[in-house]
Amino acid sequence: MSTTNSFKQIMEEDAQMYPPPPEIEAHVFGSLQILTMMGQAMELYIPKVFEMFILTLGGTIQEIDHAVKNELPEGATDADHNSPTPSTDGASTDSDTTD
Repeated sequence: MSTTNSFKQIMEEDAQMYPPPPEIEAHVFGSLQILTMMGQAMELYIPKVFEMFILTLGGTIQEIDHAVKNELPEGATDADHNSPTPSTDGASTDSDTTD
């Protein structure tokens, strides 16, 4: 039994025999480029628009940050939080503590 995919082979032969017209190919690639640019712009500006609306309605950036921190999944650590280095005896390693 042959391991070649005859449908794929037919598709490749058709692509070689009947290439797409260059003007259609250019139009499709131009449309894709426009959609890609719009997607990148939305990715950059949509979150800031929501922040602007929240600030306009009287909210604060701290409330937004607090809401985001509360949405962290269980067991995830906050990247901004610097936890103290654990010591061997369990005591705090802060230099401000007095004995």
